[in-house]
Amino acid sequence: MPRFYINFRTAGQIVLDDVGQDLPGLEEAKATAIASARELLANNIRTNNDAVLDSVIVANERGEELATIAAKDLLPDAMRS
Repeated sequence: MPRFYINFRTAGQIVLDDVGQDLPGLEEAKATAIASARELLANNIRTNNDAVLDSVIVANERGEELATIAAKDLLPDAMRS
């Protein structure tokens, strides 16, 4: 099973996942990344944190970016601007 790393870009800084997760494929890795990013966004809103998540990045074991998902794309349509 391949190992995927879910990294977060906040205020231009990337926080690297140094553990990773074994997942069946890229679609499962993207779903995991989206769930994690939504949790971070909700926490940003609850705590009124100025360092808001920009995007979540799924990478492989070699550090190659496989998918980048903008945080704004995770919000309900009414909240996007």
